[in-house]
Amino acid sequence: MSVGVFYHPDFAEKGYITLLHRVKPAYDTLCRQPYAVKLKFFEPSVTTLHQRLLNQVHTESHIGTVQAEGFHEVALLSAAGVVTAAELLAAQQLDSAFCFVGTAGHHAGRNYSWGFCYYNDVAMAVVRLRQLGVNRILILDMDPHSGDGTRDILALDPQITHINFFADEDYSYQDDKHHNYGILIDNATDKVFLEALEEILPKAANVDFVIVIFGHDSHCEDYGDFYLTINGYREFTHRMKEFAANRPLLFVLSGGSNPQVAASAIPTVIESLLD
Repeated sequence: MSVGVFYHPDFAEKGYITLLHRVKPAYDTLCRQPYAVKLKFFEPSVTTLHQRLLNQVHTESHIGTVQAEGFHEVALLSAAGVVTAAELLAAQQLDSAFCFVGTAGHHAGRNYSWGFCYYNDVAMAVVRLRQLGVNRILILDMDPHSGDGTRDILALDPQITHINFFADEDYSYQDDKHHNYGILIDNATDKVFLEALEEILPKAANVDFVIVIFGHDSHCEDYGDFYLTINGYREFTHRMKEFAANRPLLFVLSGGSNPQVAASAIPTVIESLLD
């Protein structure tokens, strides 16, 4: 099992203030684990390709706003890591991957952003995968804050299955025609979340590539409205591996601010990818 980890020191130094403090503790803890020698580490960099992808996903007006707020470089670097991981997975150079980020992405729509998210890294990776001939993609978002930006950009694409677990809206939704599913599970425990996961996963049986938006703000000691545990993350990752089978599996970091939670949750997910 070949597992890649994508990290840049700028994520911990120049990322969004609410998010950056969790990055280095998680990465340092990961590097101290005995299994770290089995991982492949990558430091992303921005190229003209990533700038082109950015221009395809977001409007010129939105990019200008992010530049004015001072997060353009670290947000684009975050997206570059996700795009590069997707490329290596599509080329079968990796089996699975975990991407650290300096800002999150799932609240970034085509012409707006909020919630510490500036550029939609996963949407940019989807555009790149399409260029590489990968079309049927699952995006499973388990951050407890609804991935409205991802839905804004990709909701009308019938080849994208968007499974969105959340706790911050007062409605759920199901759109079989466009494969958009919103599962409202406010205050979810491990048991509730994993049962909901098993119920909805068959909707994505025919995909070729699996992307998980992983927010540890879903942890019982972090700021979201799920009450998951480290054991829950371990079981979730194992189930996603089982579901993905021989298909590429990409985890992308999203919300979460507690450094202690991050230092436990992220290494647990990555170790589970290796198992």
